[in-house]
Parts: sequence; C-alpha cells; structure tokens
Amino acid sequence: MPFFTYKIIDGHFVSDFGAHDLPSEIEAQIEAIKLACSLREGRPELLGKGYSILVIDDDGTAVCSIPLDVTG
Repeated sequence: MPFFTYKIIDGHFVSDFGAHDLPSEIEAQIEAIKLACSLREGRPELLGKGYSILVIDDDGTAVCSIPLDVTG
C-alpha cells in the first residue's frame, strides 16, 4: 500500500501533519480534503494566510495541494 505524507505549507514548508498508508492517490486526496475541512473548523486562525495541505507520495512526488482558504 502506498505511503502518503501530509504537510502544511504557505509557499514554504510549515509543518508535518502526519502520514498514512492508503490504497490510492484518490484516497490520499480525500483525506487531505477532510484534514483541510477539520483545520478550517478547528484552527480558524490559519484562514486567510495562504496555507495549504500538500500530499506527497512515497517517491517524493506531490500528489495534490488542498488550500485551507475557501474561495467563491
């Protein structure tokens, strides 16, 4: 099973936010969306500052980036 790492970034690395063995990139993206929603509710001080959740696979390739800020 692939290993995915989650990081909070603001254009630069800010913080590691865990890692998971998940069956696919799609599952990793779903988890990133859930994490972003959780942070929006639980850490509102992060909003409006350009933070994103970056998902990286076990090869070091970026899978997706989910912004914390919601637009439109």
